[in-house]
Amino acid sequence: MRLPPISLDQLASLPTVYRTMIPSAYEDRQRHMNMRWYLALYDKAGDLMYPMLGLTEDYLAAAEAGGFDLEHHLWYPSEVLIGDTVVIRFRMLARSLKLFHYMMFMVNETRGVLSSLFECVHAHADLRTRRTAPFPAHVATQIDALIDEHRALNWAAPVSGSMGVKVPSGA
Repeated sequence: MRLPPISLDQLASLPTVYRTMIPSAYEDRQRHMNMRWYLALYDKAGDLMYPMLGLTEDYLAAAEAGGFDLEHHLWYPSEVLIGDTVVIRFRMLARSLKLFHYMMFMVNETRGVLSSLFECVHAHADLRTRRTAPFPAHVATQIDALIDEHRALNWAAPVSGSMGVKVPSGA
């Protein structure tokens, strides 16, 4: 799939969830960041995104709740080298009773380019039963507010089309 052009100015309007410098331990034999570390960085960013949705440590512990990623899609339009600083921003796309669909964008601040995109479908879970569960009202409200805010942006999210999620907000 060919990605539509996305400017760094457009991405700057999205919330930042994580920034880091790439350590030498992430280098592969091609002398850039190994692909396994992209997912590790997106996972870290996801953990930091959770409180922005009302999924705080206090809530998760009290409700014995958590989450499961169900699908991922990654693109690598520009390599990341050791020593580069990257920032990860996110955009909320849609939600159902138990799932949300979002994207993250890895911007290489050192080189001034979009280096990677991550698209995900994530499920809220009851960890007592290890099954998906509806979002509590306070979380659903926060997710819906982000969906509304991000839908108002003047650029379309470059979804893969492979995720199969076409849920309206609040469904």
